[in-house]
Amino acid sequence: MDRFTKDPDKRRNKIGNMNMKMGCLQINLRHSKTATYNLQKIIDKEGTDIVCIQEPYNIGSKFMGIPRAYSVFTSGAGSKRAAMIKNNDIDAILINQISDEDTVAVEIRVE
Repeated sequence: MDRFTKDPDKRRNKIGNMNMKMGCLQINLRHSKTATYNLQKIIDKEGTDIVCIQEPYNIGSKFMGIPRAYSVFTSGAGSKRAAMIKNNDIDAILINQISDEDTVAVEIRVE
């Protein structure tokens, strides 16, 4: 099922604003490998588009457990303390100037 209509005119309401539903989730994984792998099942089952994560699962300084089919944004030079993942149908960019080790600032554009 394609949640993102390819024809932009079918996504507009009477006054021209875009009508599109995005599923969002916020979760604290507490650096748990098991919770991270269960998160993937939830994303697939619920059709979640954006996930904001506190305390993601890390190995060394790398965020682990999310397939490459998703874009992952993390902050922090060492062990990652925050992350955001999204499906590839949504454009996003990490804004490093306002991100620190405890936050991830991301601009999201849907066209």
